[in-house]
Amino acid sequence: MIRRARKTNPIGLDIGTTFVRAIQITDVAGAPTVHAAAQCAINPDHDTTKDRNDLVRAAIRNVMSSAPFVGNQITTALGTADVQLKNLRLPRMPAEEMKDAVLFEALARFEAEAEDVQIQFIHVGEVRHGNEQKEEVVAFAANTACIGERIELLESLKLSPTAIDITPCAVARSFVRFLRRSEDENSVNVFLEIGYLATTIIVTRGADISFIKVVDIGGQQFNDAVARTLDVSKTEAMDLRIRRMEATRRRDDAANAVPSEIASAIGDALRPLIERLCREVQLCLRYFAVTFRGGRPESLTVVGGESAEPKVVELLGDLIDVPCTIGHPLRGMLGIDRMGGRDRRVFQPAWAVAGGLGLRGTRWVGGAGPAQSSLRRALSLQRG
Repeated sequence: MIRRARKTNPIGLDIGTTFVRAIQITDVAGAPTVHAAAQCAINPDHDTTKDRNDLVRAAIRNVMSSAPFVGNQITTALGTADVQLKNLRLPRMPAEEMKDAVLFEALARFEAEAEDVQIQFIHVGEVRHGNEQKEEVVAFAANTACIGERIELLESLKLSPTAIDITPCAVARSFVRFLRRSEDENSVNVFLEIGYLATTIIVTRGADISFIKVVDIGGQQFNDAVARTLDVSKTEAMDLRIRRMEATRRRDDAANAVPSEIASAIGDALRPLIERLCREVQLCLRYFAVTFRGGRPESLTVVGGESAEPKVVELLGDLIDVPCTIGHPLRGMLGIDRMGGRDRRVFQPAWAVAGGLGLRGTRWVGGAGPAQSSLRRALSLQRG
């Protein structure tokens, strides 16, 4: 009997504010398969940067030792707090001149010196600026010291970082494998990655990213609003929200479910924040439609650790005339049962970043043609 060898990819390591998640995806007879996955919670209410670093270090050790990962190669990502982004419009020019032009313009816009930051960019398309045709790019800047600290952290744990990616690109990449048909080339999709500190709005056309915006609305702001409304501590507010999300996603009357009157009060407390988020999405879609002559989005997909908040999808569906759904970035993969119990499968949307990192460089997000170029290019902050 001849067995086809498995190709094991680097481990996708998502170091978030409240969780560390790692996943390793293998190629089994051409199918993406979860070889190993693990997660570990982090207390976001740390006192100092040192405390945060100690918690992260302990969480990574826990994750790496609790699942049968192969090798020590890691692909990770910088979060929204560690990366700045700006939209730039440049004159039309040959592709080989674009990198230097973006670097020059970005350093001026970020008010930074070349030795202090690393800059990468996505070319998102041609736009009309007055009577001129311009090239629009999204430029990302990460502090060189921050990148060095991340590499040192991983190497101190005897891990070998192959690339440091950018969170929005990892999120988009986790869904690219569903958008590879020829009829998907011009389809417009919106992804909301709702994290603890912020929400990232990503608009794609086909498999290309066309627009990114970070909005300062996330789990931390949700917890603060609930704490004020119910006059409880932020820790109690977070616990109530987690219980409510768990009960909602499981669609059962769990023993620890939040009483209906408290659940209703939580929803009322969150409504202004989620309505503001809806307005931001509407502004992004308007900008995209005007700038890129983009069509109506086919879907709005919500992922991230806070995507289980029931009011999010409810209000997005009410206020934005686009079909809205919770995303499952690992959908269709084999080996999902290796992720553990029901809790991890229920909260699969929180694995969008880790999943996108685990898929980086694989056949399922590659392929020929311009529609794949944005996510195929080295959209990462690599050492050297």
